[in-house]
Amino acid sequence: MENVFTIALKKIINALNTEKIDYMIVGGFAVSYHNRARTTNDIDLILQIYPHHVKKILKYFPNWQGFEETFQNNVSNGTMFNITDFETGIRYDFMVFKDTDYQWAAFERRQLVQLFGVDCYISSKEDLILSKLRWYNLTPSEKQMEDLQFLLLDKQLNMEYLRWWIFKLKLNTHGLLG
Repeated sequence: MENVFTIALKKIINALNTEKIDYMIVGGFAVSYHNRARTTNDIDLILQIYPHHVKKILKYFPNWQGFEETFQNNVSNGTMFNITDFETGIRYDFMVFKDTDYQWAAFERRQLVQLFGVDCYISSKEDLILSKLRWYNLTPSEKQMEDLQFLLLDKQLNMEYLRWWIFKLKLNTHGLLG
């Protein structure tokens, strides 16, 4: 029997692939992929999305169709929107791709992996670190800091890439990189 995470992941990845919407998974699911046992009740995704794509996504989540206009406005404004899959109780946080040099680089580096038996695109470990640093700088939390400390243990990290984007994005590293 499949667990709710597998069902939810299959459902959203199938929808995005069918509708030809590019994405990458970030957040807790991505951290879990990188071998840190981590509880989360949401799947964070960055989507290369336009307002008309919202209707395509909501076909798979009919309970949310009444929010189509609100979600389209969110996409137009470059802000996130989220929906809960009532079948599984898992929330999808949809973050809108920003047309920046960094976002392009991160999408170029995303990796096709198998997570819970589902082929899907996930953020590289370095880009996950950068994402976590950005979030931690906005809203510090113990969970973000623990994720960062774990991810930075990897001796295979491309430190040149990390340092370059930390500099370009003007990120405070909170002493994590020495």
